[in-house]
Parts: sequence; C-alpha cells; structure tokens
Amino acid sequence: MKFADWLQTISLGAVVVALLLNYRQARGTAKQAAEASKQVALSMSMMRQDAYRDVTNYGANFNTILFQSGEDLLSWFLSSRGIRAGSHEDNLRFMFMFVRMDVHESVFLSYQGSLLEPDAWNAWKQVVEADVSTPEFRSVWRVVANHYIASFQEFVGSVIREQDAAATVQARLAAPQDAVHD
Repeated sequence: MKFADWLQTISLGAVVVALLLNYRQARGTAKQAAEASKQVALSMSMMRQDAYRDVTNYGANFNTILFQSGEDLLSWFLSSRGIRAGSHEDNLRFMFMFVRMDVHESVFLSYQGSLLEPDAWNAWKQVVEADVSTPEFRSVWRVVANHYIASFQEFVGSVIREQDAAATVQARLAAPQDAVHD
C-alpha cells in the first residue's frame, strides 16, 4: 500500500470518528434542549397558575370585607351579582359559598395543571361534592356559573348531574311500589 493510500485511510478513519463524535454531541444537545423546553413549559404553567391564584386571592380577600360589613353592603353585593338577597344569615351563607367556589376553582386548576397530586385532589373533590350538595351552593351556582372557566363549569355540572341521578335512584328505591294486580 502506498503512502497516499495510508493517508487516505487514516483521513477516512478520522472523518468517521469526527462524525461519530459530532452525532453524539448533537444527540446530547437535543436532550438538553428537550429538557430545557420542559422546564420552560413548567415555569410558564406555574406562572399562569400563580397569576390566576393571585386573581382568585384578590377576589377572596376583597370579599372578606363583605363578611365583616353591615347587612346593606353584603345584600347589595349579592344582588349586583344576581344572587337573591335574603336575611343577613342567608346572605352570609350565600357569600360563603361564592367564596368557596373561587377556592374550589383554584384547587381544580392546580389539579388540572398537574400541580396537585391526584390523592390530594381526590380528597378535595369530596369537599367540593359536599359543598355542591347544599341548597346554598346550588342557588348561587345557578346565577354565577358563567363567572368561572369552562372546564370548572363542566366539572361542577358533572358533580350536580351525578348527585341528581343518585337522588333520583334513591327516591325510586324509597317510593312504595305499586301493587301488582293479578
């Protein structure tokens, strides 16, 4: 083999080694870019969640004034939202449920955004279901449901439908059966 052939073989080997190293480096860079993209997406999700939580907290903190106010201000606020004002005690209940809806939506969004563990959500979901089963929640929800994001509206709607279906089944089971005529 001639010296030129040796040089070409060595050069070809060097090119192959360089290409393999370049491939390995490109693969590592792609993994780093994918991880960085995940981190950016997570950061953006957390920032959106924090922004929404700030809005919810602002509303909840502002509403605490209504709990401590005189009857007229609370009655006015509820009426301005389309909620039927009643006795001061009823108005406090309605206001409490209105604030609870904000809290429930915030927790729901945390779960939906994968920021809340499923076990924690399942426990909180039972709290939501207990609140939804009250006449005060249902009365307020009928009026203010459109104040909440669509996915939360659908979630609460599904809880209401499940509870209504269970109540219908229970009522049928408790009702006296018609006598069978021979």
